[in-house]
Amino acid sequence: MSELDALERKIASWLQPLPDDAAPCGPDLEYDNEFLAITQAAAGKPESQFGAAEPPDWRAVSEQAESLFERTRDLRIAILWLRAGLHLEGYALLPLGLRLLGGLVESQWDHVHPLPDPDDGDPYARVNALTLLREPEGLIGDLREARIVDDRAVGELTGRAVEVALGLSPAREGEAATSKEQLSQMMAAALAKMPWLRATCADAVAQTKQLIASLNDKLGIGTAPDLRPLYALANGVASLLPPEAAADEAVDDEGGGEVGAAGAPGGARRGLSGAVNSREEAVRAIDLVCEYLERAEPTNPAPLFLRRARQLINHNFLQLMKVLAPDALAEVARIVGVDPDGVEEPGGS
Repeated sequence: MSELDALERKIASWLQPLPDDAAPCGPDLEYDNEFLAITQAAAGKPESQFGAAEPPDWRAVSEQAESLFERTRDLRIAILWLRAGLHLEGYALLPLGLRLLGGLVESQWDHVHPLPDPDDGDPYARVNALTLLREPEGLIGDLREARIVDDRAVGELTGRAVEVALGLSPAREGEAATSKEQLSQMMAAALAKMPWLRATCADAVAQTKQLIASLNDKLGIGTAPDLRPLYALANGVASLLPPEAAADEAVDDEGGGEVGAAGAPGGARRGLSGAVNSREEAVRAIDLVCEYLERAEPTNPAPLFLRRARQLINHNFLQLMKVLAPDALAEVARIVGVDPDGVEEPGGS
């Protein structure tokens, strides 16, 4: 894992602003020769009368992306770096690449390229770039080819096999389908040889959730690209791992009465019973529903919306309008007779 440690350090440096205070993300290099070269390398060449088709040169894409990050901070370059990494290094690169994207969104949003339209602030260029994260021609296609497990004794497991086994996509004509049980056995065998696999899968799910939340916050739910296909695949991969021994289920025989994480004496698990009597209990109930669905129904998209509702539970009506429909806030504020500039978000939930 030393190579991944080196990549972690690179990502940390790329999330730092560039030295120019006036342009902390550097210039937009869209028309720079090096930027044009990376897009051409990622596109490959179609078949023509002069020769056969050529696949993308992912090694060149990775190297050019790292070179471009010396001069700029750009979501398009980050996405290309992630896509190249999946082809070169496999699934282990997914959480790292998503962390890079999420970090740029969170820490450099005001300056990261591509910038919104200077005239009307339309984020079309950003949305268009980020949409590649959910497209079969973009990141989803890369994940289908990515090696989750590649071991001589265990075998090879790709994202496509997971997608078909979990019913996220139908098998193509003539395509061999492996059952979910078989893939779970393969993941268990791989985990015994690669203990870091569990953390990688969990981090991929966590980074996907964080990126979705950040984009919904920055762009609004109606504008942000729908990344449910990405979440479903990442969560599906994680669901194939064997359950981890939960420390909160252990019973302290000598201590008797010790309370586990679920709040039951002796660590026994209990379901919800009775009514929800406070906002804190409501938040906990949402968390429990999300945890259950992610464990039992990994392809169910409901947790994405439930977690968004959890984030907004402390908002009043005008605060909700500011977050969910900022363009309509001024008109609503005029109707109810308040200053829209005075609408502030609550401290936290």
